[in-house]
Amino acid sequence: HPVDAPLNAPFLQLRWKATGLGNAQPYVEWTTKDRGSVSGFPLRSNPETPATKDRNEFGPDRRFYFDPTDGDTIHYEPIPVYKHPAWKGEVEQLRIGFGNKAPGAKVCVQAFFTQYDTRHDINSQCYVRGCTTYFEWTRDINFLRRNMDRMRLALRFVMTEFDTLDRKYVYNTWIGHDGRSGLGFDKDGKKHILYGHGIGDNYWDLLPFGCKDFYATMLYYEALQCMARIERDIRQHPEWNVAISESAFDPDMLTKHAAEVKAEANKLFWNPKTGRFVPGIDADGKMHDYGMTFLNLEAIYYDFATPEHAKSILSWIDGERTVAGDTAQGADIYHWRFAPRATTKRNVEFYFWAWNIPEGVPWGGQVQDGGAVLGFSYHDMMARLAVLGPDSAAARLSEITKWFDEVQAAGGYRKYYNGSREGTCQGGGTAGGLGLDMEFVESVLVPQVMIDGFMGFKAFADGFAIDPKLPSDWPELTINRIHFHDSILTARATKSAVEVTNERHPEEPAVVRLPKGEWKASYIGAEGSPAKGKDGSYVVDWATCDGVRFERTEK
Repeated sequence: HPVDAPLNAPFLQLRWKATGLGNAQPYVEWTTKDRGSVSGFPLRSNPETPATKDRNEFGPDRRFYFDPTDGDTIHYEPIPVYKHPAWKGEVEQLRIGFGNKAPGAKVCVQAFFTQYDTRHDINSQCYVRGCTTYFEWTRDINFLRRNMDRMRLALRFVMTEFDTLDRKYVYNTWIGHDGRSGLGFDKDGKKHILYGHGIGDNYWDLLPFGCKDFYATMLYYEALQCMARIERDIRQHPEWNVAISESAFDPDMLTKHAAEVKAEANKLFWNPKTGRFVPGIDADGKMHDYGMTFLNLEAIYYDFATPEHAKSILSWIDGERTVAGDTAQGADIYHWRFAPRATTKRNVEFYFWAWNIPEGVPWGGQVQDGGAVLGFSYHDMMARLAVLGPDSAAARLSEITKWFDEVQAAGGYRKYYNGSREGTCQGGGTAGGLGLDMEFVESVLVPQVMIDGFMGFKAFADGFAIDPKLPSDWPELTINRIHFHDSILTARATKSAVEVTNERHPEEPAVVRLPKGEWKASYIGAEGSPAKGKDGSYVVDWATCDGVRFERTEK
């Protein structure tokens, strides 16, 4: 069957294994329906089969090389043939050549097929953030030394692949990632499937986010800040022996660029009519706004939204204001109780081309169309803490725990949503609108609001910050078994004091950063107090004490 290249076949995938190929140069060749030469390559015909105007022969003008393999394990080789100028039109025949210089090799081809470009344009950003988070919590210097140049390369890839340094946002030109829907409608309302269009870029895999991608831009902003911190840490700690190689970044440049990205994104991706961010702007310059709560709450969580935009977002999600045309408004945004609906406007037209009968799924029956994901309540509560304060976040947490008590009493998620009430779980062989278990491992995020949010504990390479935000009816909060660096900490916060004790006595001191204000510091289990730095932080010598206590002294 002829293949429409490159739109519906930007890649070929070869699943194979081989032994004895040596320094071979394997390649794939193809023929197309329309015969013609490629600039720089002459036409080539098989001398035994005279070419005609209707026949196109294999030859070097339509050839693409890939790496050889060696071993007994099947290797998946993605071949980006879209990069070749002759990979276009209707491809009729494919041929694999191995380019081995001597006979005797053994090759097993398990599968060979065309493939869409299913890459995610957030992977590099997530890699940088994940490595940074791991290092700041563990201070695993060996890990950082092994991976620092990989982290730099990942961030550099985003900058070059998506033109972020010039544009100040992620501009995705990958085939099929143009942000247009894979569903088209003519003037009579008849649906047409636009094969190859609307391919997803991230976790929300049914929804187009390009070509100007807000979600990827937001994570790029976070990755820039992560990299800036790590680059500064490396310069401040030459004893770590982490190379400042040619690939290293200037941390001040990264910080400046991050501010530029934030400013540009808050202008470009903000919909003033609805008072919220959109997922992206497609190749035709159109916005598609379905009230994506997850997108907007994460923007607040990453401090990507301006203060004005953050207030607008929460006034909409909290039901203080309504958006005309939205399917869910006011209290119905929290119809599922444990989290806001992922989207607040019914969507039957804006999807990846293969999800082409969305009207067959009722509103709320699909996670990405009025459904909800438990894990992203974390961003909801963290956003509330930042903008509306701890009482708002605690009220939301209380509603979630009430719902969870009912779930536990019923025997778990699947027994709770067994058909006796509205809602179906997605995953484990069933389609549904609620992301709770199975592949939804991010549910583990929700309780992290206790340490990240209410306790305000944030790890750094040289210590931690602690900025408690206690609700008005919480006299105190204690969290124990905090495994940080080589320590096991217990943190206790009241309205006027913070205590941190350590089960271990590591040699490395910790820099402790507190909220602005006047504090009195004293050691627990030892005489004296930690040294105070010029920036107001304290250096705690764990080797000589059991812990440290900080008391507010201002009235």
